[in-house]
Formats: sequence, C-alpha cells, structure tokens
Amino acid sequence: MTLTETSRITELYLDGMTQREIASMLFTSHKTIWKALKRAGIKCRTAAPRNQTAEKNHQWKGSLAKYSACHSRQQRRYGKPQVCEICGATDDNRSYDWASLSTRYADPENYRRMCRSCHWKLDETYRNFHQDKQIRLDL
Repeated sequence: MTLTETSRITELYLDGMTQREIASMLFTSHKTIWKALKRAGIKCRTAAPRNQTAEKNHQWKGSLAKYSACHSRQQRRYGKPQVCEICGATDDNRSYDWASLSTRYADPENYRRMCRSCHWKLDETYRNFHQDKQIRLDL
C-alpha cells in the first residue's frame, strides 16, 4: 500500500467513516484497512452500535409487516399494557394485550390497551371454541 493510499484511508477514517465502509468504497478487505491504520499509528475507535430501528434497519417491511411484527412494534413503542381502556381493569393478576381495532395492523393508532376478556369479546374469539364439534343445545 502506497503512502497516498494510506493517507487517503487515514483521512476517510478521521472524517468519521468506519473501517468496513472504507474497505467497501476502496474494494478491499476490512483487515487491509485495519493494517493500514495500524501502520499509520491511528488508534482505532471502538465499534459502536448503530441505530437500527424502523426504516434504518435493512429488514424493515413497513406496512408489509406481518401481524405479530406489528403487535411487537406496538409493545416496543408504548410498553406492555397494564390497564384496560374498555372496562378500566387494573388488576395485576389479569393479562393485558394490545388489541387491534381493525385489520390495519401497521397503523399504531389502530390499537387499544385491553384486558384479555375485552380483547376476546372484541375479536369474537368465542366463535372458535367448538368449531370442530357440533354442539347440541336441544338436550
């Protein structure tokens, strides 16, 4: 590696680029950049985590995210619900969920805090309880 290449690498690194970004830009390996900086006497920065939330994450799907991912986003954004907005329950022994009011799962305004009972009533979960059995009510 020539002196001009080393000085270019040093300049880019001191301007804030990471070793991997420099390596990608110069079509070389990370290890080559690391060695050049070491020979130039540049103390390397410790790797810091980058902000990988929402649109900054390469796997972000936005409104195409699946049902469970949308619910997880809601919980990360606003925390775990501790109260029901429908019946007002605050009992620690109850389970609370983020309930989607419609099928617009990606919309954060579409969710309400609900106890499990109110959530199941909203979703009409009771319709699924005996779906494979015929229940005779005329006994």
